[in-house]
Amino acid sequence: MQKKKKELLHKQQATDKYTLSRIYKLTCPICNKAYVGQTGRNFTVRFNEHKYAFRTNSCTSNFAQHLTEHNHPFCTIHNTMQILRHHRKGPHLNTLERLHIYTEYITNNHVNDNQTI
Repeated sequence: MQKKKKELLHKQQATDKYTLSRIYKLTCPICNKAYVGQTGRNFTVRFNEHKYAFRTNSCTSNFAQHLTEHNHPFCTIHNTMQILRHHRKGPHLNTLERLHIYTEYITNNHVNDNQTI
């Protein structure tokens, strides 16, 4: 009985959506341009990588480059990141990511590399 109670408590603690991983979208707070990406790691870690690229003016993040080039601010994870899909890593996840990128592309609303379209 004690083991089941522990398992239930453990499952309830893992509900923070930013500790899960898969496909995400970052949206510019000023112009609403979007970057779609995927990660097999923690969303908070990936968000902080984009934030670091912004602070250091690095070209490792298209989203950070967009903000820098247009003098737009970098906001909090809650105001910037949206989780689009949870799925296992692999070809299906890659296809889902491309679908979400294409959705932003056809409305001319993306900041992803043109090679990813």
